[in-house]
Amino acid sequence: MATLLEQEYKVPSKKQPVYRWFRPVMRLIFKKPQIINLAGELPEKSIILANHSAKSGPPSLDLYYPVFCAKWGAYQMFGDFQSRKAYLRDILYIKKCGKKPGFFTSLKSTIMAIFSPYIYKGMKMMPTFPDARFAKTLRNSAKVLDAGMSVMVFPENSNDGYKDVLTDFFPGFVMLAEKYYRATGEDVPVYPVYYSVKKHLLVIGKPLQVQEFVKQGLDRYQIAQKFCEAVNQLYFDHVENE
Repeated sequence: MATLLEQEYKVPSKKQPVYRWFRPVMRLIFKKPQIINLAGELPEKSIILANHSAKSGPPSLDLYYPVFCAKWGAYQMFGDFQSRKAYLRDILYIKKCGKKPGFFTSLKSTIMAIFSPYIYKGMKMMPTFPDARFAKTLRNSAKVLDAGMSVMVFPENSNDGYKDVLTDFFPGFVMLAEKYYRATGEDVPVYPVYYSVKKHLLVIGKPLQVQEFVKQGLDRYQIAQKFCEAVNQLYFDHVENE
């Protein structure tokens, strides 16, 4: 059977028959957070920037974020069993979450690698790449926006592990917003979001526009940093002393 990486990407459907069996279990693991919505009514079509909150952000936001959306994920998790297991063990658990190498980390990675294709498909994940293949991610994301749906991105630099206060953002989401603006003339709103698994709190910030920063003469990396600061501000204002 072809891996998710080999399959042609299709705009996700709100009907996820296999995933419905996983959702009740995931709701037991990831409790519903308090939601602070500073943005008011949320559009169906947007770009959403969220922190990873260790490994809890993507599944929790899939369960509880108010708007249906596709999500960016590490391309290794869309490959075969061995690549998924290696990524979970060596990158996610050991490098980014600080778990110790050993039997239990390997066992957990093995179990997760078995079920992850079904979970990732149910969570409407799409692969992102660190090379020229990223163009494919942009095309797939544009399809989602064209269908009137949102795209959620986890752009934080977690090479040194996940942190409460984010250091910087990778600018891939800026490239998406720019590409979509050039193609359609639409400056899709970008919503900063902060999720804290420790505080059981989800904060949705007011939207910002990439083109407003472009008009200021900022480059992609500078724009990405502005959005990183916006997400961090949600933490400082609503999470840090909660």
